[in-house]
Amino acid sequence: MNSILHISKTIFQKSQVGFAAVTIRMSSNCVFCKIVSKETPSNILHEDEQFLVFPDISPAGKHHLLVIPKEHIVEIRSLTSKDIPLVQSMEQVGLSVLEKTGGDPSSCLTGFHWPLHSVSHLHMHVISPQVEGWVKSVQFSGCFFGSTESAVKMLEGK
Repeated sequence: MNSILHISKTIFQKSQVGFAAVTIRMSSNCVFCKIVSKETPSNILHEDEQFLVFPDISPAGKHHLLVIPKEHIVEIRSLTSKDIPLVQSMEQVGLSVLEKTGGDPSSCLTGFHWPLHSVSHLHMHVISPQVEGWVKSVQFSGCFFGSTESAVKMLEGK
């Protein structure tokens, strides 16, 4: 059985006054943590103190972004009601980047895969204008995907 080594990494992050050292909890074998630490290259469209936004490598629509927290959080069900502002912030950041990259925030899908997910690092999908293709339609159906609104409702009960 593989065990996940959780580590804290100090990364240097651009701030308004230069670069600041920030310590973030990461997983040593998580591809998204490797993107956060710049060990794995990605087309980062947005980065701030809390989140990264980049295109999905297997897009389900014309615009398909992933919003991830820099801290390693396994999945949406790992969160509680006190984490609802985190989820709401992820959506706000994702919609802002979507608009800046030519997508339409008024006709998009935002949410999370659960109960199954391909990467064990919390990530919100932002897809516009719609999911394309029958395979992707199944992957992003209610059986395998929950909207941001349904995620917040689920968290309100925790």
